[in-house]
Amino acid sequence: MKEAPSKDLVLFLLLSIVIVVFTSIKLIDNFIMDIILFILIFVSSGYSLIAVLYPEENHRGLLKKPLLFLELSVFLTVLVSVILKYSSLGLQFRDLILILSLTTIVLTITTYVLRTNQFKAEVEEEHTEPVTTSEMLTFTSKGGLPYLTALTILSLLMIITVIVPPLNKTALWMVPGSLFICFIPGYLLLAIMFPKNDDLELIERLALAGGASLILTSLVGLTFNYTSWSIRLELILIVLAVFSLLFSMITIFRMKKLPSEMRLSIPKLEKILTIFLILCIILTIGTAGYTLIKPSGNGTTDKNNTTDFYIKGIDGNTLNLSSGTKNNITAVIVNQEGRAINYSILVRVNSTILKQDNITLQNNQKIEIPVDFTAGTPGQRKIEFILYKLPSDKPYKTRDLLMNIN
Repeated sequence: MKEAPSKDLVLFLLLSIVIVVFTSIKLIDNFIMDIILFILIFVSSGYSLIAVLYPEENHRGLLKKPLLFLELSVFLTVLVSVILKYSSLGLQFRDLILILSLTTIVLTITTYVLRTNQFKAEVEEEHTEPVTTSEMLTFTSKGGLPYLTALTILSLLMIITVIVPPLNKTALWMVPGSLFICFIPGYLLLAIMFPKNDDLELIERLALAGGASLILTSLVGLTFNYTSWSIRLELILIVLAVFSLLFSMITIFRMKKLPSEMRLSIPKLEKILTIFLILCIILTIGTAGYTLIKPSGNGTTDKNNTTDFYIKGIDGNTLNLSSGTKNNITAVIVNQEGRAINYSILVRVNSTILKQDNITLQNNQKIEIPVDFTAGTPGQRKIEFILYKLPSDKPYKTRDLLMNIN
C-alpha cells in the first residue's frame, strides 16, 4: 500500500527540533540569528496547525490556503505572546521562539498520525458509498461538542489561575492542574486522532489518555530541564494548558465534519467534566473575591513573602563625593516571594541611566549588583535605584540616595 506523504512533516519536525536546540543552549547568541529563527518557526507553526486541521491534504493542497496559513501563524504567535506577557517569565523573544517550536513539534507529530489514519480509512472504505450533500446538511452540531467546549474553557481557566495574581499565589491552580498532568491533554490528543465513537473502546481510550498525558508532561518537563528556567510545575501546566486549548479547538473542527451519531461522546464523562468545570469557576471567582476583599489585619506585611531591596554598606541617604572620582555602589536583591521572579533594575541620575538589567531569581536567591560611576561636576544630585517585578511596568520598590559632589 502506498504510504502517506510525510516529507513535509519530517522537514518541519527536524527544523523545529533544531530551533529548540539553538534557542535552549544559545548556540549562536545573535539578534539577527534570532530573527531568522523566529521567521522559520512562525511559518512552521502555521503550517503544522493547518496540517492538523486538514490531514487529508498534502503540501500542495495546504499551500493553496495562504491566507488561512498566515492567520494561523499569527494566531499561535499572539496566543503564546499573551501567555508569556502575563506569566512570571515576561515576554522574552527567545522564550517565544522556544514555546512556538515545542508547539510545532507536537502538532507535526499529531498530523503524521492523522495522515496515516486517513490513508488507512481511505483504503478500508474504498467501496463504501460516500455521504451525499443532502445528508451532510442534516448533521447537527450535537454529539461530543458540548464537553469539548467545557474543556476549552477549562484550559483557559488553567492558564488564568497560573499566571494571574492573586490566583497564582494560592493553591487553587493545583485543582485543575492535576487533570492536566494526568488526563486532559492525552484525551484531547486521542480525540483528534480517533474522533469516532467506535474507533476505540472506552477503557482503551481512557487508559491511553492517561498514558499520553503523562508522556506529554514528561517531554515538556524534560525540555524545560535543559533551559534556564529548569523544571517548574507552573510552567509545565501553562504549556499543557496551551496544548489542550489547541487540541480542543482542532477536535471541534474535525468533529464538525462527522455525522453527529458518529462523533465521540461519553455521556457520563461529559457530566463529570461539566460539574468539575462549574466547581473550578466557582472556586476561581470565590478565591479571587476573598483575596481582593479580605482584611489586611494589623496592616503589616509578611516579611517572608516579599523582596528585600537595599543598598549595601550605606548608612543614611546621603553620599559625600569628590568631583571626578570613580565610585562604586552595590544594590542587593533578595527574592523571598516563594517562587521564581523576573526582575528589572534601573539605576539613573536625573535622565542619565547608569545601569539597566533584567534578572531572574529563584526563591531565597540573593544577588549583588555593582554600579560603577564617576562623580560629575560639583552640586547636589539624586541617584535612583528602581526595581520592577516583571511583567509589570510600574516600580515595585525604589531606593534613593542624595549625592553631595564637592
